[in-house]
Amino acid sequence: MKGFILSLRRVGNEDMIVTLLSEKSLMRLYRFYGARHSILQLGYLIDFEVEESASGFLPRLRHVTHIGFPWLYRRNRLALWHSFVKIFEAHLRDTEELEPFYFDTLLDAARRWERQNPHRVVCEKYISILKHEGRLHSFERCYICEKGLGERVSLMRAFIPAHPECIYASSFDRGKIEDFFECGKSTWLEDDEVEALCNLALKGL
Repeated sequence: MKGFILSLRRVGNEDMIVTLLSEKSLMRLYRFYGARHSILQLGYLIDFEVEESASGFLPRLRHVTHIGFPWLYRRNRLALWHSFVKIFEAHLRDTEELEPFYFDTLLDAARRWERQNPHRVVCEKYISILKHEGRLHSFERCYICEKGLGERVSLMRAFIPAHPECIYASSFDRGKIEDFFECGKSTWLEDDEVEALCNLALKGL
C-alpha cells in the first residue's frame, strides 16, 4: 500500500502517530520508535503495510519503504511541498474513506514538482480541488457586500472573489482570474500573480 505522510506526532519519547493519505482513505497508524527512522518525514511517499493491533489501539505501520522524488534535496521546493501537504491534512482530517482523487492529486503534483514551477503546480491543483468539490464561486457579486464586481478583483480563502476595498487585499485582473478558474491552467498569469495565489492557497481549503 502506498501513501503520503501528512503529519507526524510524537508519542512518548520515540514512538509516533503517522497520518497517511492513501488512495482510498486517511489513515492514522502507530509506529514504534518512529522518531528513530529518517524515512518518516512530512510529505514523503511511502510503501507500507498495516498490522492490526490486538489491543484495539491504532493499527501499526510496518515494513516502510520510501519512494523518492529528485526534488526532495532542493530545500526551497521541499519547504513549499511541506506547506502544500499540510493543507490536505487540515482539509481531510475528519474523514476516513476517500475517493482516489486526493491521492492522485498529490501524486501528480509530486511528479510535476521537479520540471515545473511548484507555485504554479500548487495553484492548478488547488483549483482542481475546488472544482472537484463544487466550491468555485462565480464572479457576479462580491462575497462581502454582494454588489457587482468590477475589472479588478481580490480573492479570499478558497479563492472566493470580493472587491479589493472590501477585504483590503491585493487585486487581480478579473478576466485573467476568470480564465484561470475556467481552464485550471496558470499559463497566462504572471509569476507575481501566481506567487500571490499560491500564498493564498497555502492558507488552506
